[in-house]
Amino acid sequence: AAAAPAAAEPPKKDEALDAALLWAKTKYGWHVELPLTFKEKTWQFLDDPKSSKEARYFTAFTLFIVIVSTLTFCLETLPQYYSHDVDTSSSWFVIEAICVTIFTAEVVARVASTPDVKLYFKQVMNQIDIVAILPFYLELMVAQASIPGLSVFRVVRLVRVFRMFKVSRSSVTLFVNTMAKSSKALYMLIFFTAIATIICSSLVYYAERGTYNTELEMWMRPYLYFCDVFVDANTGPATKSTATYTLESGLSEPCVWIDPATYATSYPSVNYPSEAMFSCPYTYKRSDDCSTTYEQSPFDSIPSTFWWCLVTMTTVGYGDMYPTQALGKALAGCVMILGIIVIALPITVIGSNFALTFKRMVLEDEAAKQAAAEENEENSDDGSDDDLDGTVDEDGVYRSLDGLEGDEGIGLGEGDGDVDASFRNDVTFDDASFSEEATTMPART
Repeated sequence: AAAAPAAAEPPKKDEALDAALLWAKTKYGWHVELPLTFKEKTWQFLDDPKSSKEARYFTAFTLFIVIVSTLTFCLETLPQYYSHDVDTSSSWFVIEAICVTIFTAEVVARVASTPDVKLYFKQVMNQIDIVAILPFYLELMVAQASIPGLSVFRVVRLVRVFRMFKVSRSSVTLFVNTMAKSSKALYMLIFFTAIATIICSSLVYYAERGTYNTELEMWMRPYLYFCDVFVDANTGPATKSTATYTLESGLSEPCVWIDPATYATSYPSVNYPSEAMFSCPYTYKRSDDCSTTYEQSPFDSIPSTFWWCLVTMTTVGYGDMYPTQALGKALAGCVMILGIIVIALPITVIGSNFALTFKRMVLEDEAAKQAAAEENEENSDDGSDDDLDGTVDEDGVYRSLDGLEGDEGIGLGEGDGDVDASFRNDVTFDDASFSEEATTMPART
């Protein structure tokens, strides 16, 4: 029987070939990317949500934990859930402990995988990550100690909300660039608002302060005017009693019975008990016989009037302070109109700058994507593995590279010194040396 043909030996591998390929790619501009280490992959996974699908999922998960932790911080202050002392058995504490554990593990992983530890701790967002978890551990350490004001440290946990800026860095950049371009408009806004506040507050102060009470040492302004009101026999019950009959005023202050015992001298024409006299409040002085009641004026100084003026100019209007006098109301109307003019003009400039900055950012993003697509297309045409195809003879000896062919073996051109001479001899290789993984690994950062 004829002997079976001997199996062909696999191509011989030579480390010199790998060096030759690396040299050729570097010399002729071909892109060579080295595989990432585990530490670099970890950092890329934690810091760059766009690096992989898993990184995006992890970023979404951390944001979900941030939202859960923030909601826990808010909801545990409800009266039915609030606990002044640290209660490790409560569900709020358990949820917060789980969230802080996840945050702590992430911070440790970031510190362990960061390329530059010093730079990591210098960045503000990383400092926020660390500060956000410290109050939890501080509360645990001093839970048994009676330290006043310790609960204030819980507020520091809210700084972790700023972590959301990491995911939306473009939004933060857009805001910062808009404010930078609108610096003059912001200066005008602050300057004009300050001047208008001082002037308007001074005018309203003098219109609304009222009269000064030397005994109480405070400014008093008119509040309500109590005037006499006659109730005839056709109104209400036929017999009017101070114990059962009342007269509604429609204001916060009710009508008050005038003592029937004084009717004989003060109101002789009143036929009591079918008729009666009341003293009812009015917001205006109905007659000269009305008596005036006073209240402490909230416009007791120009600085305290600043608050009312800012609230009015910005069209917020809390209602905690308001003018009640005719002159004060007229000035308040002028303040409202002035506030719209003073604030609207600079805000228009800021809005225009925002629109321009946003449009430019969109165009830059589109240009960057187009450039990246063209670069990838160019690399696929000029730097693909097809340009590195060679030929192997029957002995498994590599003879040439497309585009770099020489008379024998690998021609590296003249003037390359020892490198050219060292690779002009035939070298051997196996298919593994040209694996696609070697040329498609992500770049080392």
